[in-house]
Amino acid sequence: RCTEEDKTTLGAYMLREEANHRWKNARQRLGAGGVAITWEMFKREF
Repeated sequence: RCTEEDKTTLGAYMLREEANHRWKNARQRLGAGGVAITWEMFKREF
């Protein structure tokens, strides 16, 4: 059994890893060919 603290820690880890994965994929698509990613591009994606 997990404590509430362990559940919170695991949940935060899972969210962080998912966010990192999404960012890496988006960065590859948006920044293809060396294009700088603008704030507008970022907001549209997320």
